[in-house]
Order: sequence, then structure tokens, then C-alpha cells
Amino acid sequence: MSEPILYEVRDRITVITLNLPNKLNALNGEQYLQLAKYLQEADDEEDTVCTLIQSTGRYFSAGANFADKALMEGDPAEVFSHEFWLKSFAGRNVYLTDLLHNHKKVLVAALNGPVIGLSSAIVALCDLVYAVDESKVNLLAPFSNLGLVAEGATSATLFTRLGWSKASEALLFAKPVSGADLNKAGFFNKVYDGKNYSTEEFNTEVFEDLKRSFDGLYEPSIFANKQLLKANRDQLVNAASSKEAVIGFNRWIQGIPQARFMEVKNKERQHKI
Repeated sequence: MSEPILYEVRDRITVITLNLPNKLNALNGEQYLQLAKYLQEADDEEDTVCTLIQSTGRYFSAGANFADKALMEGDPAEVFSHEFWLKSFAGRNVYLTDLLHNHKKVLVAALNGPVIGLSSAIVALCDLVYAVDESKVNLLAPFSNLGLVAEGATSATLFTRLGWSKASEALLFAKPVSGADLNKAGFFNKVYDGKNYSTEEFNTEVFEDLKRSFDGLYEPSIFANKQLLKANRDQLVNAASSKEAVIGFNRWIQGIPQARFMEVKNKERQHKI
């Protein structure tokens, strides 16, 4: 069985690939933690310039895996305990958000399709975002539909990247942001419209474009400029991440998201499209 997340280093780029195409790259808690560990490993690579997050199949990531047995079939005494959610939600989310926000290398997302939930927070914290086609990509932050609140500092990153109005629609009413609107807002660095690339072709093209982007540049300046850019969002992201985690943690303790996740799994509740 293939690994759910792949890790490799080539041509001075660390490539992290979400590799669950049959599950639309929806990740369970353990897999989000593995992603965090790989991000730390990528940050510690000695001779790389960029970290590229890409996917297989037709979705970048459908967010959380609603069929996660640890969530749906666990002992109620554990699943509603403070200890469980401090470990399985609050601590993990803050850790992942911190790794993304403070990543020293140039952090890049290659969007081959829709991006949902906590995975949208991952993309919003990337320095560069490439999209396969406007018509194939959208961003959905369905937290209000799931009884949750913003995660991964999206209460800060979405309004800084999309503007207040679009971020409000996305977070308050769980309204998807279309690829066209993402492009108009400057969310994408490049869109490969009209190329009809497969996911594999798209990932290859992004990789080659990325190599050309830093070829011949003075790399210490790249990293220093990244830190200068990041300093402008430090306070916003750090404050948002901690507040989101505490409010979300309390929702899990009350059992609100568990019930709504079960409704989605049983097709009694749908995300907006």
C-alpha cells in the first residue's frame, strides 16, 4: 500500500505529496500530524530553497476525513474528554499552523483541484500558489457548517489575501470562493488555464517553473526577504491561531462538530457548492 503522504528532495526543492486520491486527499488527524513532521523535516533540509506541497488525483485536499475511526468510533469517555482534544485538535492545529507560518524556505502550493477546511488554511499560509485551471479550483472553509470556527489562522490569512468581503462570505456563511475570484484577488501566482494538464503534468510544470524562478538568485536574500514579509503577519497569525484553537477546542468538548461530521458522513448534511 502506498504511503498517504510522500516526501522527496530533488533539484533543491522538497516535494511533499498528498497521496490519497481515492479519498480526495482528505486527511485524518494522524496524517495531518505526519504532514507537520514532514514540514519540519523540509525546513531543516540543508541545501533546499523551496518546499512544494502538491497532490495526486483531482482534489488538492478535501480537508478532514469524516470517516476517521478515531473520531467516529472512539470511546465516548475519551472522545469528549479535554485530554483527547488538547492532543488531537488544539495542540496539533497550533503546531501545524506554527510550522507553516514560520517555515524558512519558500513555501509553495500546487492546486490541482478544490481545497477544503484545514487544508485551505495550509494553502493560505503558503508564499506562492499555482493553480491548474480556474474552473477546477475553489476554496471552501466550511467551519460554520460543521459547528466549528476558523482554523489554521484563516481568520487572519483569508481577509489579508482575499479582502474583508470575500473572507466574510467564506468564513461566516461557508461560501466557496471560486477559482475566478481567487485569481482576481491575486491569490494565485500563476494559473495554467487552457493547458488541459493532467495532475501529473501540472505538478511537473509547477516544479520546473519553480526551479527557473530561483535560478541564479542570491539565496540568502530570498530567505531574508521571506522573513521581512512574514514579519508583517506575525502578530495577526499568532493571535488568530491561539484564539481559534481555544474556541474550536471548546466546541469539540461540547460534541457539536462530532454530530455534524457524522451527518456529513451519512450524507444527511452537505457542504455548499
